[in-house]
This record gives sequence, structure tokens and C-alpha cells, in this order.
Amino acid sequence: MKNSQNLIKNNLAYVPALLMDISLTCTYTSIAFHAKYLGISSTILGLIIASATAFFVFLSVPFGRISDRVGRTLMLYVACILVGFVNLLMPFFYRGAISLALMVPIIGASQALFWPIYEAWLAERVGGGDLLKRIRNFNLFWTIGVTFGPFIAGNVYGVNHTLPFYITVTASMVNLIIIVSQTNIYGKDEGSASMDETVCISPGIRRIYLHIAWIANFASWFTLGILRNIAPKLMLQMGIRERTFGNLMLVNGLSQFLMFLFLGTPYLRRWHYRLSPLLAFQFAGVIGFFIIWIVTNIPLWLLAFFAIGTTSGMTYFCSIYYSLHGHVDKGAKSGFHEAILGGGALLGPFLGGALADLFGLKSPYLLCVMVIFISMMGEIYIQRKRAKEA
Repeated sequence: MKNSQNLIKNNLAYVPALLMDISLTCTYTSIAFHAKYLGISSTILGLIIASATAFFVFLSVPFGRISDRVGRTLMLYVACILVGFVNLLMPFFYRGAISLALMVPIIGASQALFWPIYEAWLAERVGGGDLLKRIRNFNLFWTIGVTFGPFIAGNVYGVNHTLPFYITVTASMVNLIIIVSQTNIYGKDEGSASMDETVCISPGIRRIYLHIAWIANFASWFTLGILRNIAPKLMLQMGIRERTFGNLMLVNGLSQFLMFLFLGTPYLRRWHYRLSPLLAFQFAGVIGFFIIWIVTNIPLWLLAFFAIGTTSGMTYFCSIYYSLHGHVDKGAKSGFHEAILGGGALLGPFLGGALADLFGLKSPYLLCVMVIFISMMGEIYIQRKRAKEA
């Protein structure tokens, strides 16, 4: 009985990741859908989303460093309240591009308050297994959230254009309650900053693969920024319904979920700090985006979205694991991890939206192919150059 209670308490610590990503993706997907009905161009939509991501990128590292000094929990409380408050107001400011442009950046600031701090907070909890297990569980939970956010928005938005925002408010308040309860249950493991699982990788190798993983994850989130924030509007313009897009993102999230489950197993430890598995799954993403660019066929798109999910799963797992593994300054490192992936999510919608207006609705997907391929070349160069120097 006691073991069951401890299992529930340990797993409850990961639920905020699920609820926060449901909140954020539900909000952003609904904004992208609504842009079509407001007559907002893809370029303007990209700029609006980019403004939120810019706040996220520039605030993630300083907020992470602050949390290393003053603690995590208060900043997490503020993040949950801020997300709920903005979404409570959103339906009243849901009238045009200017009103959206004023509200959306606040959501980006709340992301910077939440993700770097929450990742470090999880790594420092008493109980819950070694770092690899914690990261696996964290990735599984946020993937469920990021999968069901667009799914919920795709199915609810058609019923009522403001309902997704009220769903987000509810999720944010539940999130706050869970974090408060977890803070009361667990104290911080004072030795956790130096008590990672046995570190058998040299500092030089860790640094090389940390930089490689950050590059790979930047490319993944560049492409995901287009897929999540620009593609809803583009697909509506192509005559594809909201529900179909939600289902495609459900498949994308499922493949990412399975990837995280796969990578978190002890057997797959041999894949970490190796370049070839990372390159293989990035190539799967190249193929996936090439399919979306070259054909318009929903069954083939299902396969493409599945392949893209494996890519983002591999790059994200490597980036967050290498950012926390063996480091004392977990808040700062997770801040860099979030800022770099946020930089990709910032540039993706901005450049993808502009390309869609200039060269056609499918041109952003060719850009995705090129970005992932260029990142692969950069990773190979870094690995070979640093290996020679070592």
C-alpha cells in the first residue's frame, strides 16, 4: 500500500509538464486557427508567435540562473498563475492582430518562468529514480500534453472559438494545486546537484555532445515551430479540416512518446553520447518533411508525421539529458537548453510564414528539410573537429 502511494506521489510530480503543454499548445493552435478567420497573413501570424518565443528565449537563461540562487517553487507558482490569467483575458482581446500581438508575448514569458525551472526542480526531487528515469518520465508526460493540446483545440475550436482558452485556464489552476502539493510532500535533495547517476563520461566528451545535441534540437524545434504554429492555418487554406490536423498531430505526438519510452530504457544507454543514432533519426525527419512537401496525401502524411515525431523525440531527449547529466548548475543548463530550442521555435514560424506568403503554402516544408540536413552536417563537423583536438 505504501509503495503504491509513493508511486502515485512520484508520478504526480510529472503531471505539471502534461498540463502546461496542453495549455500552451491548445492556446497556440487556437490562435493559428483564428488567424484564418481574422484574415491575418501567414507572415503576421509568424511574427505574433515569434514575439512570444522571443520572450521565452531571452528570459529562459536568466530565470534559470535566478532559480539556482533563490529556489524553484515560487517561480513555478507565478508561471501557472500567469498562463491562467492571460488565457482568462484572451477571449476579450480576441479581435485582431494587434490585440493578439499584445497578449501572446506574456505567454512566452510564462514559458520561460516554467520550463527551465521545472526541469531543474524535477532533477532535484527526493525519490523518483536516477536522472535517466526522471527525464524519461518527464518526456513522456509533456509529450502527452503537447499531443493532446492540438487534438483538443482541433475538436473544440469548431464548436466554440473561445472554449479552448477556458480549458487552458482550468488546466493552469490544477497545475498550480499539484505543484503546491508536491512542494509540501517533498523537500529538495540538498546533495542532488552532485548526485547524478554515476558519471562515467569525460567532461570533454560531455561538452562535445551537449553542443551537438543543442544544434540538433534547434533544428527540430525550428521545424516543429512551423508544424505547430503555421501549418494549422496553411492546411485550412488547402481545404484540410481542423480535426484532420489535430489527428495528424496526435500521430506525431504518439511517435514522440514511443521514442521517449524507448530511449529511457536501460538497454538504450549505449545510444547516448553516440552520433550515429542521432543522425539516423534526423534523417527520418528529412524524409518526413520531404513527403509533406512533395505530395498531398493524408495516409502518407500520417507516416511523415510519425517519422518527424521520432526525430524530435531523439533530439529533445539528448538535449535535456546532456544538459542535466553531471552538471551542478542545472537551472542554467536547462535554461540554455530551453533558450536554444526556443530560438528554433522563434525562427521557424517567422521564416516559414514569410515563405508561405512568397512562394506557396508548401514551401515551409522544404525549408524544414534543408534546416535539418544542414544541422546534420554541422554535427558531423563538430564531432570530427573536437575528436581531433581531444
